[in-house]
Amino acid sequence: MFKSSISLKRARLASSVRKNTWRHVVLSTLMALAITLLPLPTAAQTLGIAAVVNDDVISLYDLQARMLMLIVTSNQKDTPELRRRLTQQVLNSLIDEKLKMQEAKRLDIRVPTEELERTFADMEAGNNLPKGGLTEFLAKNGVDRLVLLDQIEATIAWADSINMLFRGQTTISEEEIDEVVNAINEGKGKPEYLTAEIFLPVNNPAKANEVLNNARRLVDQLKNGAGFSVLARNYSQSASAAVGGDLGWVRQGQLPQELDKTLISLRKGEISEPLRSVSGYHIIFKRDDRIGQGIPLSQEKIDLRQVFLPLGATTNESDQASLMEKAKTMAAGASGCSDMEKLEAESDSPLSGSLGVVETSSLPEPIQKVVKGLPVGTASEPIPSDGGIIFLMICKRTGTSALEILRPQIKQRLMTERLDNAARGHLRDLRQAAFLDIRI
Repeated sequence: MFKSSISLKRARLASSVRKNTWRHVVLSTLMALAITLLPLPTAAQTLGIAAVVNDDVISLYDLQARMLMLIVTSNQKDTPELRRRLTQQVLNSLIDEKLKMQEAKRLDIRVPTEELERTFADMEAGNNLPKGGLTEFLAKNGVDRLVLLDQIEATIAWADSINMLFRGQTTISEEEIDEVVNAINEGKGKPEYLTAEIFLPVNNPAKANEVLNNARRLVDQLKNGAGFSVLARNYSQSASAAVGGDLGWVRQGQLPQELDKTLISLRKGEISEPLRSVSGYHIIFKRDDRIGQGIPLSQEKIDLRQVFLPLGATTNESDQASLMEKAKTMAAGASGCSDMEKLEAESDSPLSGSLGVVETSSLPEPIQKVVKGLPVGTASEPIPSDGGIIFLMICKRTGTSALEILRPQIKQRLMTERLDNAARGHLRDLRQAAFLDIRI
């Protein structure tokens, strides 16, 4: 099976933002491909109207062509029974795409032909196909390349719409990132599960049974050999859909209780039945398991110096407070490592001086907290130590700390989730306000 890999170099936003991770993530919903020779829809299958969405029409041809592409990409056998089961699912996807394109038009967002073709070419290259190979592959399977281009256009236009509407008002605080970092640390030594999901929201309680039936049909398709990632990309309505439903390594207690319990009980490689949560139905795939590793070790090294001010053999709280004030005054006067060396001599302590070049991850945790984010050449705040007060200075820093790598990744993930929630809610509002006339 081929796998699509889209890597766009720019994002076309009204705010002139030139790079947008969420937009890139959403684009990766484009599908994995599998070669299966299938017939073109017959003339009788393509005549007529499947649905009207406001002022736009979805023809039976549109429905049959998209259904064929889904069958090809999920590597299933094309049968009348399969098409019957897929009809409503595919039609719902096409209705959503119409609504997305209508909203993009309202916002005056247009996707240039050059961008569509560039994305198509990136997809082709990502599948190790020669120029023109993707078009040939689609044609062999009875799929017009315009069917895929339509899906690409709707994906890009919707991502740009959501960014224009919601990105400027979506923020991620450092405290929120800290919470995730702490949770990762707390998960060290505990079971983790490599998990994927398909999520179908219940936006209208009166249609909960309809959503459940759709989820059950997806489970049937999975049991009959359909690829989980392909169905997730096409049907799941969570942020993870962009990466084939992949949630990464999930810690016990990280998911809602009703999902967490089932995930733990699943065998590796097993797929759950539809599971109800407050927001909808989930299908969970337990891909693997392991013991949590916590935060990776830092790759950062620092050239570290220390001033140690010893307490007397008999001291009281007043003496300790006076020594702390002295340390603060000394630290405030140090504007570089040459000043630090002078202060080390003034301290008249063998514990003052260079600590050499050390790996940040090898330092005691209290010291790691002190040097975290400490600028080179700036003295730290003094802290109590065994028998005295110390303050530190970094003279040189090389490498990258694990948290410097991890924190932007966490922020990116949280931003993607926020924008995805906004996108799902906005699409729900558009659908509720739309005129829909379904004719099949």
